[in-house]
Amino acid sequence: MSRIPQYKPGDFKPILDIDWEEKSAVKKELNEFFIEPLHILKDAKTPSQPHRKTVNDFVFIRKGSIEKMVCSSLFGVEEGMIMMLPPHKIRTFIHNSPDMEGFYCHFSNEFIAEGPGLKYLQEILNYADIIYDPTLFLDQEHRERIFVILQQMEELYRHNQGLDLIRLYLFTVLGEIRHFIEKLPRPDLSANEALVFRFRKLITNQIQNLHSVKEYADLLSVSPNHLNKSIKNATGKTASEIINEALLMEAKALLSLPHLSVSEIAFTLGVDDVSYFSRFFKKHSGMSPSDYRKGIDLS
Repeated sequence: MSRIPQYKPGDFKPILDIDWEEKSAVKKELNEFFIEPLHILKDAKTPSQPHRKTVNDFVFIRKGSIEKMVCSSLFGVEEGMIMMLPPHKIRTFIHNSPDMEGFYCHFSNEFIAEGPGLKYLQEILNYADIIYDPTLFLDQEHRERIFVILQQMEELYRHNQGLDLIRLYLFTVLGEIRHFIEKLPRPDLSANEALVFRFRKLITNQIQNLHSVKEYADLLSVSPNHLNKSIKNATGKTASEIINEALLMEAKALLSLPHLSVSEIAFTLGVDDVSYFSRFFKKHSGMSPSDYRKGIDLS
């Protein structure tokens, strides 16, 4: 069963109506690495449609702010903050302030495969998963060092100086973020929080195959009742609500792809009854799948 296609960097234009490839036409490594000052987003068409990418990306905010929805949670990224996301996370760019300054950067796992980069990246992403927050508010020391390094990376990239030195700078950025995280109090997860963490990880990988609380409870070796109580105590939401939020985000992302019919989308999501899928979507979004499609730009 196919999952939502992820955008390659060369195909990013529909996301915010920005031609990233044209901006970097002289740089053949666009799918491996890209960095750009955030002022490029001032003319972006927002909000974007829910989407995934084939690369890791991060935004570093020097001034102003942006809002992004990751899966079904809304996050603000403000001055002194950084947000890093791996490829599999569904994200939606909601809004940015007119005075926004900073950097956007993306890179593939292969680009940092030789060296300490992947290890640093995994530690950063694991920490973000545990606290269920992809944003970090950096202290003054780390934000200033990271800003200087990003300036150097962007200048080297803009002048097409090759990627070997840039890769070393990227290792340093990831190392700075990891160093900052190491100074933070380590989350001491309760049993409920640990179960929530495992539950959310499973949903990310299984939402197109599994839709019931019992199916997830079986994989987690707990009873459905115990899973529901634990999720409710830790998040304030039921397990079913979290499953439905994830399923709705998948549906919205698929509906932004014009070549898929509503029935094909329902099948991709593991729903055999198209009318049931339509009722589910309207109940949780307030509109039918067809009406949702009419309200978004599929060009």
